[in-house]
Amino acid sequence: MGSGIMTETESKRWQFLFTRRWWLPGWGEISLSALWIALISGIILIPAYHIDSEPFKAISRFTTADSVGYFLHALHSYAGDLFLIALFMHTLEYLLKKTYRAYRPVSWLLLVLLLIGSVLTVFSGFLSLGSQESLSAMHIFKGILAELGSIGTTLNHFLTSQRADTRGLLTIFSHHVATFTVLTIILTYIHLRRLKSEWHALVFTFTLLVVTALFLKPAIGLPPDSPVEVVKGPWYFLGLQEALSWLPVWLAGIVLPALFIGLLGLLPLCWKYDRSIFVALTLLFLFYLAETFISALLRGPGWQMLSR
Repeated sequence: MGSGIMTETESKRWQFLFTRRWWLPGWGEISLSALWIALISGIILIPAYHIDSEPFKAISRFTTADSVGYFLHALHSYAGDLFLIALFMHTLEYLLKKTYRAYRPVSWLLLVLLLIGSVLTVFSGFLSLGSQESLSAMHIFKGILAELGSIGTTLNHFLTSQRADTRGLLTIFSHHVATFTVLTIILTYIHLRRLKSEWHALVFTFTLLVVTALFLKPAIGLPPDSPVEVVKGPWYFLGLQEALSWLPVWLAGIVLPALFIGLLGLLPLCWKYDRSIFVALTLLFLFYLAETFISALLRGPGWQMLSR
């Protein structure tokens, strides 16, 4: 029989990451609160997204000409990022505390699907911006789907209508505001058996996001026709972007992500071997983290390594 993931001493070493206080809610509550803030601010922002013209110009004009528009965009952007980070930390807490052992396989699988749906929700919002960065990310995404053959073609048609123009952006935007968001809300309800956020978690999360939105301006990207030598995606996409620069697409874009998701989903079924699975998950995560840092800090024009 496999041993536990962490010893008691090792577990206490990371306990500070998941300690709750009267003023500090848990990661799950922060994630739920951030989801609500992103949802409400996103609904308010929908009329500003003019897909019939040029989405990037409409968003750029809305966020620069109006201080309220800038604040709402910043609040929505940071709420989406915080939702993703908090959900990841919530899942990490389950892993370190071995909570998955108490889950039925189907219930745990739904939590894994929630992670996937959350990434798709945030990523589709980024693609909908119509900036040069989002169009580059869409090109990479389409290249990964192309490796799946007929299945990839079907997914490409469903997600982007196989278009790279405003029609394709409209399809992605529709999935962002409807398909993926509704899926995320449904899976969140199944996981928590509620959608109501605790008041202190909502106040804490809203205060944190408001302060961040007021003092840190989120980037909306570059115009689609900007002459630049290097285009980088959002923070959660950088690791994949770097891996694709030196690994085959089928390996970096399909096999490694599928391996991570598959191992994560197998934990309730194979908890006797959870230490081995946890080691594999840790190695995959550290690999992605290293790729992210290389992409963010060391890549320059032409995707070449920056010289000292």
